[in-house]
Amino acid sequence: MTRYLYIHIPFCLRKCLYCDFYSVPFQAGAVGEYISSLHQELRLNKESARDLRTLYMGGGTPTLLSVEEIAGVMDEARKVFSLDHDAEITIEANPGTLTEAKLKGLRMAGINRISIGVQSLVDPELAVLGRIHKAEHASAAVGDARRAGFGNISVDLIYGVPGQTMKTWEYSLLKAIEGGPEHLSAYELTPERNTPLYGLLERGDIAMPDEELITDMYYLAVDILEERGYEQYEISNYAKPGFACIHNLNYWNRGEYLGIGAGAHSFIRGRRMGNAGDISRYCEALGRNLSPVVEDVEISGDAILEEIIFLGLRKTGGVEISRLPDGERLMKNKAVEELVSHGLVETSGTFLRLTRKGLVLSNEIFLRLFQVYGC
Repeated sequence: MTRYLYIHIPFCLRKCLYCDFYSVPFQAGAVGEYISSLHQELRLNKESARDLRTLYMGGGTPTLLSVEEIAGVMDEARKVFSLDHDAEITIEANPGTLTEAKLKGLRMAGINRISIGVQSLVDPELAVLGRIHKAEHASAAVGDARRAGFGNISVDLIYGVPGQTMKTWEYSLLKAIEGGPEHLSAYELTPERNTPLYGLLERGDIAMPDEELITDMYYLAVDILEERGYEQYEISNYAKPGFACIHNLNYWNRGEYLGIGAGAHSFIRGRRMGNAGDISRYCEALGRNLSPVVEDVEISGDAILEEIIFLGLRKTGGVEISRLPDGERLMKNKAVEELVSHGLVETSGTFLRLTRKGLVLSNEIFLRLFQVYGC
């Protein structure tokens, strides 16, 4: 049984131009049926999880739901699985949907960690991304969350935004740190093919910053955050000591987790499963007391190895060499020796990890390691 639960809330006021996660426009009339289906799916999976260490509610925009609706889903999860007394309970939030009253309600409902999708503190960049909020709303949301009693606040930022400069990126970083979040995620913008942003780039309406500038932005974030007491524990994630995200660390450690909701994914007993990515289809299945799972793949052989490398090496601590088949021999492979000689990977005790330089080139290094194993 797993102890990690993810619940997907797919509703958004407006889909961001860069987002390729499953989400749909918010319709109050659809929420009730969807929540009933979430409750039903939780009950159908009562043998898959127990004594939850984490509960993570993501989206979409979970904070579009009322406090009562969110609390109802959490209460059902508690009833079905039970939660540790010190469980990490996270909700993702868009600043444009938050009020001080709602934040107080969320805190009273038992949510103890909030991840606020700030993305930028420069209004023109927020417009390029298609966000519904302004920079002032984002700054206010962090302060309101603190006053509501949240002692574990995470802020998301994006770099590599069309039109972004080193000066504006540094401004967003420093302004975000002013709010004193315990955790900060800094993601490189990746234009996905099925998004409006990709279409704008293809037509030449906007242009991405050049690769050298994007790399410099990454290093600026690493240096500024380290100077201010944040530890980089994963390629894109930084935390004050003791505030690394337990839920996400479980993903990178290739731990099992249960995903509930339309489009949610699970990893249970060596199988990766995906729910129907359509609310109507999802609710219809659960209305008939059937599982909404439409993908079910057993992970074996080379796929296991690929996951260990891809997930484990995202962490700055790296992956334990003993977890890799013939790990000791791997370190003597010519290709790996070349990666070491070029300062891209290194060993630290019994761990293989990416260097500062290697973190920027992680995808290329993963592919090289897969080739070593013949994957």
